[in-house]
Amino acid sequence: MAKLAVGFTGTIRQNAPMQEYTSWRIGGPADWLVEPGNSDEVRQVLDFCAANETPLTIIGRGSNLLVSDAGIAGLVLRIGENFGRVEIEPQDDTYLVRAECGVLLAALSRQTAEAGVGGLEWACGIPGNLGGALMMNAGAYGASIGEFVTAVQVAAYTGAEKRKAVLQTLRGADLHFAYRSGCLPEHTVALGVALRLPTGNREASLARISDILSSRRQNQPLEYPSAGSVFRNPPGSHAGYLIEQSGCKGLTVGGAQVSEKHGNFIINLGGATAADVLCLIEQVRQTVAEKTGYTLETEVRLLGRQN
Repeated sequence: MAKLAVGFTGTIRQNAPMQEYTSWRIGGPADWLVEPGNSDEVRQVLDFCAANETPLTIIGRGSNLLVSDAGIAGLVLRIGENFGRVEIEPQDDTYLVRAECGVLLAALSRQTAEAGVGGLEWACGIPGNLGGALMMNAGAYGASIGEFVTAVQVAAYTGAEKRKAVLQTLRGADLHFAYRSGCLPEHTVALGVALRLPTGNREASLARISDILSSRRQNQPLEYPSAGSVFRNPPGSHAGYLIEQSGCKGLTVGGAQVSEKHGNFIINLGGATAADVLCLIEQVRQTVAEKTGYTLETEVRLLGRQN
C-alpha cells in the first residue's frame, strides 16, 4: 500500500468504517478504502489488486448496499466526488450528455432539467451516483437509465490472464440492460457515461421534478437512513403492496424496521446492524410467500465477510 500511495492524488484509508459510506449507515470496516483522483489512478488500483491478489470490491455512493457487520476484506474502490464532471452538448433535436460516474443521479436530473434537457426527471429522487444507477439499471415511473446510454467509459482487466487494466469505451449497442440489472462484468469500473437525451421544456421539467419530490416526501421515510427499495417488484405485482397486504409494515428486528410509511423500505431506527436487516429481510420474504405465494428477491447488494 505504501507503493500505491506514492504520487497518489486520491485518498487511501485503512480500517474504514463502511457505515460512513452507505446510506443505511450500516457496515463494519473495510481493510482498505481507496478513492482514486482520476481514471489513471483507477487503473493503477486495479493493477495493484491483481499483482498482489488483493480482494477487490467496487462501490459508488453506497445507496444500494448492505455491508456485513464483519466488514469487507481487501480493498474497496470507491468512485465518488472526484468523478463529478458533466458536459451538456446540443445536437440537432437531442442532447449528448457526458457525465462522470461519481455525479449524483438526482443532481444530474436537476442539472439537465435546468439546461432544458428532458428524459431524466424521473431520477430526481433516486439516491446514489450515476455509476451505481448504471450497475443496477436504476429506474422509476416507467423509465430506466439504460434506455438513454450510448456509451460507457470503463477501466477493466484485459488479456488472457486478466492482470492488467486498460481504459476503454463500451458502446451502448453492445450493452444489454435488464430490469434492475447492470451490464458490466465483474471488476469493471464505470468511469463515465454518454447519454442521448431529448430536448425538454425547462419549466415543465422542473415542475415534474417538484411533483415527484413532493410525492416521495409524503410516501417514503426519507427522515431515516435506508437503502431505498429492498425488494424487486415481482412480475405482475409490486413488492411494497405485497408486503403491506401481508401485514409486515412496522415489523422490527433490533434497530431495523419495515417502514410504516412504505412497505418496501427497511429503515435504520438507530444502531441497526446488518444482521438485524438480514433477519428482517428473511422474515418478510417468508411471510409474503406464505400469505401471497410470491417469492420476493432482494434489490440491494450484500457485501463483505459473513457475520
